[in-house]
Amino acid sequence: MAFVVAYPSVVLSFLLTLAAIARWHLVPSDRRRTEYVLLAGIFAVIAAAAAVAVVNYISVLRPLKYDLYIYRVDAVFGEPSFFLGRVVQRSRALQDLVSISYGMLTMVFVGVFIVYLYERSEAEVALLLRAFVLNLFLAVPIYFLIPVCGPQFAFLAFPSLPPPIVPHPIALAAAPNGIPSVHAAGALLIWWFLRGWRIGSLFGCVFLALTILATLGSGQHYFFDLLCAVPYAAGVYWISWRTNGWASRAERMEPRVPA
Repeated sequence: MAFVVAYPSVVLSFLLTLAAIARWHLVPSDRRRTEYVLLAGIFAVIAAAAAVAVVNYISVLRPLKYDLYIYRVDAVFGEPSFFLGRVVQRSRALQDLVSISYGMLTMVFVGVFIVYLYERSEAEVALLLRAFVLNLFLAVPIYFLIPVCGPQFAFLAFPSLPPPIVPHPIALAAAPNGIPSVHAAGALLIWWFLRGWRIGSLFGCVFLALTILATLGSGQHYFFDLLCAVPYAAGVYWISWRTNGWASRAERMEPRVPA
């Protein structure tokens, strides 16, 4: 159970692989889409692991982090990560919910891809894939320019508030994947792509809310990181749309509720 809580995407990817293999044998008339699903599940886990490895290497290149500056910015908003961190710390159930929600992003991506694969056009599927991949990797140069790790790594007593500080660069060994929050940006993209379905839009809103709770309550991010995720997600979508091979067709897209 502890492994499921810590690594939900790995567990779901394994189950999806088994289901896809079974479906490939049981439904031979639809093997092509089943193969796409299988590849998507495997690729999502590999891409997420690659992104983590790249960001960890950035930490070696940029040992000094700017967390104390972002902490001072967050003070303007009432330090919500520390508040939610204390709330989460009081409940084991909330801690598990936060861990699962934080680790679910890649497989929720895959779930949305499966929905699009069976309900949308090739152009829309291509746009979706481009946006999800770019969301993982376009943040890398920003992490290099503005290395921020998160309050859990900058403050040993998190979620307790630290004493008054004077902002300055500090040496941290953690991954500087704070600004922007790719998790929050990914949740925004998920909601955007699901907005054409009533149930999908509701799911997107719930997952976004859980992601906000998870990113802040776990101490992985400051509130400022989430604010930066909004223009970042918009930029990822815009670049994906502009570079999509079917851009002219995508421009005419309107959300369609499947029959």
